[in-house]
Amino acid sequence: MSVEVCLLGPVELRVGGRTAALTGAPQRVLLARLALAGGRVVPVGELIEALWEGEPPANALGNLHSYVSRLRRHAGGDVIRREPGGYRLVLPDGAVDIGRVERLVAAAGRQGDEQAADTLAEALGVWRGDPLSGVAGRLSFAPDVARLAEWRRHLREEFLDRRVAAGRGAEALPEIEACATAEPMRERPHLLWMRALHQTGRTAEALAVARAFRDRVVDGHGVDPSPALDELRQRILGADPTLRPAVRAPRAARPDRFFGRRDEMAVLRKALSDSRVTTIVGPGGVGKTRLMSEALTGDELVVELAERSVPDDVGAAVAGALGLRAAPRGAVAAVAERLGGSAVVLVLDNCEHLLAAVRDLVAQIVSRCPRVRVLATSRQRLGVPGERVLRLRPLPEEDQVALFCDRAALLRAGFSPDARSRELAAEVCRLVDGLPLAVELAARREAVFGLAHLRDRLGAGLQVLDPARGGDRATAVAATVEWSYRLLDPAARRLLDRLAVCRGGFGLEALPYFADGAEPLLAELVDASLVVCDLSAGPPRYRLLDTVRHVGLAHLGEDLAAARDAHARWMLDFVTELVERQRRRNPHTSPALRRELGNVQEALAWLGDRDEGARLAAWAAVAGSDAPDPGLTAQLVRCAPPAVVSENDALRAVAAGTGEWLTSNLDEAERLLHAALAVLPAGHPVRGPAILIRISNSMFAGRAGDVRADALRLRDEPGASGWVRVTGLCCAALMDAYNGDAAAGMRWLKTYEKELTAGEDDGFEPFTRGELLAASDPVAALACYEESLRRTTRAGLDYTANIARTGRAAVLIRLGRHDEAADACREAIAAVRAAGMTAQLWTLLRLTAELLADRGDHAAAAAIVAAADADPYAPAVMGPDRDRLERLRAAGALPAADAADFALARLQQAAGKDAAAP
Repeated sequence: MSVEVCLLGPVELRVGGRTAALTGAPQRVLLARLALAGGRVVPVGELIEALWEGEPPANALGNLHSYVSRLRRHAGGDVIRREPGGYRLVLPDGAVDIGRVERLVAAAGRQGDEQAADTLAEALGVWRGDPLSGVAGRLSFAPDVARLAEWRRHLREEFLDRRVAAGRGAEALPEIEACATAEPMRERPHLLWMRALHQTGRTAEALAVARAFRDRVVDGHGVDPSPALDELRQRILGADPTLRPAVRAPRAARPDRFFGRRDEMAVLRKALSDSRVTTIVGPGGVGKTRLMSEALTGDELVVELAERSVPDDVGAAVAGALGLRAAPRGAVAAVAERLGGSAVVLVLDNCEHLLAAVRDLVAQIVSRCPRVRVLATSRQRLGVPGERVLRLRPLPEEDQVALFCDRAALLRAGFSPDARSRELAAEVCRLVDGLPLAVELAARREAVFGLAHLRDRLGAGLQVLDPARGGDRATAVAATVEWSYRLLDPAARRLLDRLAVCRGGFGLEALPYFADGAEPLLAELVDASLVVCDLSAGPPRYRLLDTVRHVGLAHLGEDLAAARDAHARWMLDFVTELVERQRRRNPHTSPALRRELGNVQEALAWLGDRDEGARLAAWAAVAGSDAPDPGLTAQLVRCAPPAVVSENDALRAVAAGTGEWLTSNLDEAERLLHAALAVLPAGHPVRGPAILIRISNSMFAGRAGDVRADALRLRDEPGASGWVRVTGLCCAALMDAYNGDAAAGMRWLKTYEKELTAGEDDGFEPFTRGELLAASDPVAALACYEESLRRTTRAGLDYTANIARTGRAAVLIRLGRHDEAADACREAIAAVRAAGMTAQLWTLLRLTAELLADRGDHAAAAAIVAAADADPYAPAVMGPDRDRLERLRAAGALPAADAADFALARLQQAAGKDAAAP
C-alpha cells in the first residue's frame, strides 16, 4: 500500500490515497521532522527538541517511543525504522511532496520556455497552502517554514519568468503585478513586471516601475538595487529585440557565439577539478558569467544573486533557489543538510554586492560538505581559505575583433568583415578596452554610424553607447562600473576618481601625489577589479581601464583641477629625474619615458601656457630626444611661443625647436633654437642639450661651419654632461666626412682624443668612427656600427641606434652584401618610421635606391631618389653621396610614406626573386 507525506500545506500522511487520521500535534511534529530529513537519520535529541522545544518532561524518551509507535500504526512498521542514535523515514522517491516538486523543477530546467512554464505550473499545483501548516508555529520549524515559503516565491517567479520569455507577458501580467504589489521590496517581481509591461507595449509604465522600486529600496534599506535593474532599464530604453521574443532559443541554438577564452577555460576546468572554491574575478562586462556558463555541464546547482539586494537574505535565497530542505539550525544548515556528502558543484553568480554573506556561506559549506565544490563569479575575490582566483582580463585583440564582427553581422546584413573593416573594428575595440560587453554594445551602434564614424565618436568618449532616449544617459558599460564603485570604501572611491586623470597607467611612486597612505586603498581597488595590476615586468604597473577612467573623471567635478594639478606635479618630478638619469646615460631612462609617455602628454595638455608647462615641455623634449615618439613630437611643436623674451619663452622654444628638428622642419627649428639660446644664460641646465639639438639640426641642413662653432661652444658650456660634449665634437668630425674629407674628421677626433673618453658608455663615438671609415675601410666601419648598436641598445638610446642602423645598411650595400643589406634596410626603415624620424627615413630610402639600382631595378631607384629631391623635409646631400645619387635621378616623385611602402615592396620582390633563383 502506497504511503505519501505532504508538507507543502497542512502536514498530512496519506496511505493508499486516503488521509490518515493523525491524533494530536506530536504525531505531525514527528512526521514533519522525519520527512524533512530526506531519508537521513534524525537524532533522538533533535526529535525531543522538536516535540518539547527545550522543556522535555522527565519521561521524554518513553513518550517519544510511544509517539513513534502510534505513527507506525498509521504508516506501517517498515516506514519508520529505528537506527543507532535515532529514527529514519524510509519512503520511495516522490513519496514526499517536496521531492515531487524538486523533480518537476529539475525537468523544467532542461526544457524550453513554453514547456517549462507548464511544468512549473504543475509543480506549484502541488502546494496546498502555507507549508508545514499545523506545526509551523513551533520555533524549531521556523527556518523550514521560511525556506519553503521562499522556495515557493522563487518557483512562482521562475514560472512567470518562463511565461514572459515565451512571449506570454500579457497573460502573465495580472499575476506578476499581484506578486510585485504584495512584496514591494522584492526585486525580481518588479523586473518581471517591467518586462511584461514592455512586452505588451507599455514601456513608459515599465520605466515608472523601475523608478518607483529604486526609490523604495533606497529609502527602505539605504542601498541601491542590484545591477539587474539598471541593465534591464537600459535594454528597454535601447529597444533590445530579445525582450520581445516569440520563443526563447535553447542554449544549443544560441545565436551569440562564444569567442576566445581557450586558455582561461582550461584553467577554469582544472581549478574546478583541483580546488574546493574557485572564483572568477574581473571588472564588470569582462565576461565572467559567460565564461562560467560555457564551462557548465548542466549538472551543477546554479544560484543567481544579481537580483538580491539585502545581505541577510543570502542564505534564504540560496536555499530557496535550490529547493533545499531546511534544518532547525538555519540557512547554512539547510544547505549543508541537502548537499551532505554528495559530489556537486554549487555555482554562485554575481556575488560582489553580498560579499560578506557569501563568504560566510561558502566557508561553512566547504567545511561541512567535504565533496562540494563552489564556483563563484564576482568583481572581488570571496576571501575564503583555499580559494583559487581566476582573474579575467579583456579579450585578446583577435577575439575582440571576431566578436565585434560577429555581432555586427547579426544586426546588419550588409556588414562585411574585410581587412579594412577588421582594422577599424580593432581600433573600436581598443577604445572600449576589449571588454566583451562594451564590444557588443559598440557592435550594435555600427549599424547606425558605420565603423569609421563609430571609431571617431568613441575617441571622444563612451556617450555613443548611451541609450537612444530618456533616462539618465548612463551607458550599460558605465552602469557596471558605477555598481562596483558604490561598493567601495569612501576613501577608495576618492583615490579611484583622482587616479582617473592618469593616462596609460601608473606605478606605486605616483600614489603619494594623489593620497596619503594610499597603498591599502590601491589593494582594495585591485581586489574590486577597478584597477588592473600587471606584474609581468617590474616594477609593478597599474592602470584603470578607459571605461573606468570615463566614470571616474565624471565623478571628479570641481575636484578635477586639483587632481590634474597633482598629476602634473608627479610628471614634473618624474621628467626632472629622467633628465638627471639621462645625464648619467642610465639605461632605464628611455624605457621609463616610454612607460609614462601618455601621462607626460596628458600633463602637457593640462598645464598649457602655465610656467610649469614650459618646464615640463623643455625637460620632456630633452629626455625624449634619445627615443622620439611621434605623438610627443607633435605636441612639442605646438609649444612654440609667439616671441622669445623670458626664460619660460625660451624653454618653450627649446621644446618646439626639438620637435621641428625631429620632423625635419630645419629652418623653423633653427629659428626657435637660436632664439632660445640667445635668452638662456650660460650654465642653464637646458642650454647644453639645446646646443646639441641645434648641432644636429645644422648637420641635416649641411651647415658645417655652424656645427663646428656650436661643438666648440658646447665643449666650453658649464654644466653640460660629458657625453653631450663628446657628441658635439663627433658631429663636427662627421661634417668633414660628409663633405668628402674623412681624414680631416679623424684629425679632429685626434685633437680631442682625451675628451672623447667621457662618452665611453655612449654609442655615438663608435658610430662616428664608422662613418669616418666607411669609404676607406668598410669592414672596420661595419664593426664600429655594430659596436654602436650594442651600446645604444643596452642603454635604450633609440635615436642613436637608428642612425647606427642606417650607417650599417650603407656599408653592407657598398660591400656588395646585398641580402644582408636588404634585411638591414627593412629593419631600419621600420624603426625610423615608428619613431617619426623623417630625415633618417629619407636617408634610408636613398640607400635603398642604391641597393635596388645595384640589383638592376633602376626605375624604382630613380623614383625614390626623385621623391627625396622633391620633399623639403629630406636632409641635404653632401660630398660623395651627391655623386652616387646623381646617376640614379629621373623624373617622377613619391610622397615620403608612399616612397617607403614602395621601397619595402621592391625589397620584398627582390628577396623573392633571389629565393626562387636556382
